Amino acid sequence: MTTSRRAAITACCCLVLLVVVYLLAVWTVPGQRFEDAVLEGAQRVAGGRQEEAALAALGTISRYSLAGAVLLVCAVALVRRRPLLAVAGTAVIAGSVVTTEVLRHLVLLRPILLPSGVRRDDQSFPSGHTAVAMSVMCALVLVIPHRFRWVVVLPTSAWATAVGASTVTANWHRPSDTIGSDLIVLAYACAAVAFLARVGATREAEPLGPLGRVAMRLLIGLHVIGAVAGLAVAVLAALGGDGDPAALRAGRAIALAGGATVAATMLGLLRRTGLGPAPRGRPPTPAPPPPSGRSAATHPTPR
Repeated sequence: MTTSRRAAITACCCLVLLVVVYLLAVWTVPGQRFEDAVLEGAQRVAGGRQEEAALAALGTISRYSLAGAVLLVCAVALVRRRPLLAVAGTAVIAGSVVTTEVLRHLVLLRPILLPSGVRRDDQSFPSGHTAVAMSVMCALVLVIPHRFRWVVVLPTSAWATAVGASTVTANWHRPSDTIGSDLIVLAYACAAVAFLARVGATREAEPLGPLGRVAMRLLIGLHVIGAVAGLAVAVLAALGGDGDPAALRAGRAIALAGGATVAATMLGLLRRTGLGPAPRGRPPTPAPPPPSGRSAATHPTPR
């Protein structure tokens, strides 16, 4: 299967999952009951160290930091003489942020289905902070050279995932809000990869060195394990039966699993794929030697 086809199928799956997550979490009684418990658990840690750490992570997201991230993405692409990658990276960030805000304020609704509980009817699906952090990570993956991709993903995925979990801890968003943003960003990133592949801006990447190969495999494995572990912690906490604290742990674990899944998907999709045309200035590949037993003298040069 080609890169374009894989990316397009992944983007479509993200859109379908976005609808499923929204309907299950927002329009069902069990979904609202679970997320109300998460909100109540977040209220209990308000004013403590957990909330302080969460607010510190969320403080990294602002208009200025977003503008700086866009400039960084464009600068990296232009230094590499890949203007199309600058357009793709910027489109991922802008499309993700704008789509998130439009859906949250103008399109999606949150009814109150429970007779009692937190009864917060604020429209928080999807999360704007999570969309910003995840889109910046995915945009950097698009513009960074293949051999340095793992170096960039390691810190940026940790930061973006922490921002998503912090929105839950700080009582700003519900777990489904972060998953919705993850799916929106991943859909845009995969659409950008599919577009680049269709216009011939993808190629087979040069083989990584021994350190790069080991690091890339460890990084993909780490994110896959993180996603599975996050879901396992969420299930165990939800079944633990100790009320709101367990629900908060489950909500944070869901947010962490979503962020790890985005990073693992991007790394897996582009594992052997370089973006942009092949580097210029390479020496031409030498012609293969004549077959054994035959010499160039066998074919005299015509006069």
